[in-house]
Amino acid sequence: MSTPITLIIAHNHYVFSDILQNIVESHAGIGVVARVDNGKALPEKVKELQPDVVLAGLELEGVRDRAAWQKLAAGCDKTKLVVSWRHQDADKLPAMIRALHAGYIARDASPIEYLYAVKQAAKGKQYYCSQTQLRQRLNGAASFAKNLDDTWLRMLYCICMGYSNKEIAMATGLKENTVKSYRKKLKSMMGYRSVAGMEGMLNYES
Repeated sequence: MSTPITLIIAHNHYVFSDILQNIVESHAGIGVVARVDNGKALPEKVKELQPDVVLAGLELEGVRDRAAWQKLAAGCDKTKLVVSWRHQDADKLPAMIRALHAGYIARDASPIEYLYAVKQAAKGKQYYCSQTQLRQRLNGAASFAKNLDDTWLRMLYCICMGYSNKEIAMATGLKENTVKSYRKKLKSMMGYRSVAGMEGMLNYES
């Protein structure tokens, strides 16, 4: 039997910490060894417990800028970081990703993605959830694309993944007729007539 992955959850909000703990402990191979609600307490807990992974919120009290995160990461030694981010913090992502070697996952990502992010981190690998990847691709692309709300972003991602309207409806929680309408409007908004054109925008590199 393999050794369980040890995890510290570092998040301001205790309810969300409860949710995260329930998610990760649903997997027999992961155990939460501590929870902290601020960045000042985290380094000491990491030093004391030497966990495999820390799952921390980007808005964690006391670690609000890149320099603070870099200092925190430096003190974690062999412990790997996974950072969860809120959509209102999405504009900070590109700079954070450049500055800090960590996994990145949107706060509303699926439980499966959280489990995968923790397991990949324990192996020393970075994991970016689908929303993180999309935000990265949109960085440097057309300014209107950066301002798309989450429904439009999910639509765009699903289209470029080659999903059918029925699959997009399932993935976004929209009705299929609504998907058709969104799809048509999205192409018009972005000035592309084909999926290939939208894929080209997503692959744009600044």
